[in-house]
Amino acid sequence: MSLADVPSYLLDAIVEIHSLLPDSILFGSLLLYFLTHHMAIGVFAVFLMEMVGAHRLTAWIFSQSVGQTKSSGSLRCRAGFTTPQYQYQRIFAHEAYPSYSIFSVTAIATYLGLSTSAFSPTMDQMGEEWTARSIVAYSFIGLFLLSFFLARLWSCESMSELFIAMLIAMITGAVFFYLNQAVFGVEAVNFLGLPYLVQKDKEGTPIYVCSPSPTGSSSS
Repeated sequence: MSLADVPSYLLDAIVEIHSLLPDSILFGSLLLYFLTHHMAIGVFAVFLMEMVGAHRLTAWIFSQSVGQTKSSGSLRCRAGFTTPQYQYQRIFAHEAYPSYSIFSVTAIATYLGLSTSAFSPTMDQMGEEWTARSIVAYSFIGLFLLSFFLARLWSCESMSELFIAMLIAMITGAVFFYLNQAVFGVEAVNFLGLPYLVQKDKEGTPIYVCSPSPTGSSSS
């Protein structure tokens, strides 16, 4: 089966979904937060705005150090909404170097991967069915990132630009993950609403054990 055998409407849909990333994730997260009031989704939307600011700062540093550099000017390679109806929506036009598409997707993948890692001990304690979920999550995140990388490499950006964008994006995703977790608490990255395991011995709080004997004592 070749690309010629794939229906044109399906290819158009895939291209459109690729083109709308990551702005579609930002607006979708905001919509989900207003509908569900889920704290993790709201903080994730905040992270996406932080990520946009980080890319703008990175692009400014590159422009000041190595001169004004732009990614591919092709319309199909342009990230986000390409035909805004109102002028103010052009703030979501991301054409600066390094590639905003791979930068944003890598930062999002890093953020979600760290969120999964933070609750992996909880899923391990919940049984084999839950243990496999973290492995599946890592696998799908890796495959999606790889496919997106290859798609951009094939038609839009150079290898060096993509690697630079990915490296800075991984640092950005990790920094903002731990920053948001420190500011908003661990529930801010709890997308699945899982309980968070706390080791009492590390926190120095007592653990009381009930005993059927009246001489039973508590242990800490």
